[in-house]
Amino acid sequence: MKKLFIAAFAMLFAFSSCVEDKLYPIPTVSELSNTIAYDETESVTVTALVSALVPVTEVNLFYKAGGAAVAKVKMEGLGESFTGVIPAQPMGTEVKYYVEASTDGGSVTSKEGSYTVGVIPIDFTPLKLNELNGNDKFIEIINTGSAPINIKGIKILKDTKDVWTGPNRDLAPGAFLLLYSEDVVVSGGAQEGYDSELVFASGLSAKKAVRVQLNDPVGNALDDFNLVTVSKTAPASYTRVPDGTGNWCYTSATPGAKNSTDNSDPVTGLM
Repeated sequence: MKKLFIAAFAMLFAFSSCVEDKLYPIPTVSELSNTIAYDETESVTVTALVSALVPVTEVNLFYKAGGAAVAKVKMEGLGESFTGVIPAQPMGTEVKYYVEASTDGGSVTSKEGSYTVGVIPIDFTPLKLNELNGNDKFIEIINTGSAPINIKGIKILKDTKDVWTGPNRDLAPGAFLLLYSEDVVVSGGAQEGYDSELVFASGLSAKKAVRVQLNDPVGNALDDFNLVTVSKTAPASYTRVPDGTGNWCYTSATPGAKNSTDNSDPVTGLM
């Protein structure tokens, strides 16, 4: 009886090992992600992690853009990280994709990913107007959030006219973004040679009513300084006290730095 039990156990172990061995060659695909298509000029890079206990023979990206047929792109690998590029598509196009990874033992298909060209899954709401100065002619934006925000595509409107679009760069948490008027970056001006990507196409006055709006790339309002009456000429700046969250006050200028803590002179006439 003892010999029979040992033999049965050995057969069971052998069978179990055989079944598990058949599973080992199958790869896994995880951490599927893609970059953002801000507009119709930008391709999208898809990244996936592919792992297996045997060599991976092939990884392909399959995508369907709008009503077009499914297309295939070979993905390139560095270690377990594989990337493939989906070509630029027209604005508003919905793109769906998945990754298929293969070994000599079999293949596996990932879950489906998707994106829409021009739809940007970024939370822009922590971006706020922080200081407006009609004397030195600058607009300051602050990131009140806890994570960096890519500002590409955000808009500044002055008196409802689009005067500036954000470049492809990140604004760190708590950081300030200083924009100067084109009036002071011309040859011989106070800010001659200032970064051209941070120049807005308008003047800015401290002596008359002004409306400055900050919108996300789709056009949703993030902040709106709407001074419809002028109680007095701004001595230096219209400033939030405290930074990013407080009420607007008249204070001394602090371009690119923390605002004054003096809130004793509030701006009146705001809508």
